[in-house]
Amino acid sequence: RAMLDALMGPGRDVIEKDNSEKFKDDTVCKGFLIGCCPYDSSLLGGKRKFAVCEKIHSELMKEQLEKHPDSGKLRLEYERIAVANLDFVVRECDAHIAVEQSRIKEDVRRKKPPLPVTVNDKVAQMKRDSSALIQQAEELDDTNLREKEGLITRANEMLKEREEILEAETKKAIESLPEQAVCQVCGTAYEGEAGNAAHKKFRIHDAYTFVREMHEKLKPRLSEPEKGEDEKGEKGEKGKRKERSSGDKDRDSRRKRSVSRGRRR
Repeated sequence: RAMLDALMGPGRDVIEKDNSEKFKDDTVCKGFLIGCCPYDSSLLGGKRKFAVCEKIHSELMKEQLEKHPDSGKLRLEYERIAVANLDFVVRECDAHIAVEQSRIKEDVRRKKPPLPVTVNDKVAQMKRDSSALIQQAEELDDTNLREKEGLITRANEMLKEREEILEAETKKAIESLPEQAVCQVCGTAYEGEAGNAAHKKFRIHDAYTFVREMHEKLKPRLSEPEKGEDEKGEKGEKGKRKERSSGDKDRDSRRKRSVSRGRRR
């Protein structure tokens, strides 16, 4: 049924006097008519928790709009509807980008990457040597107090050096990891240049690229008529003020002539 609606339009079973305005039906997607419904299945519908648009997406309805005598006025009305939807999906994407960036920062902070085998062997040996020194100290009699303290001091210094090596090597390992970033267009997280190039081939990146381009194209255009109306309103108001000012001057002039005639009498 949906396919037939898309091909033939809504109310295809009903005999209508004028079939050229089927595109105005509420069941027809107005965003699709002007070239961008972000919830179309070919764009974001069914992705990132966006449901697929349930309204009719029909090329036939597009042709009807283009041929309609009020096409320009109707397109402006439908563009306002489309921009509201585009505003929403762009805001949702921007929020997703912010969440992904926070997640990456937290992952880097908590991440403990594997260290080289040689480093692991070295720090493991240092721990065994420290434990051996402590054991030697414990086996000495209290009469050898100075020697015991010396062994314990050496063991503690060895452990401290071990911690410094671990900290430095962990920092180096983190810095050597592929850098994670988030695409500012589609919000996809990737690693390194190869990951960046690969994600740009994803359908969701293409979809958000198109959606953002349409958003940037349509939104400023919608403000132009409003600006024109504002200017027209300002001119009208200026004209009214000018008329009021002229009327006030005429009344003052008549009042002065009246007072002057009264004095002559």
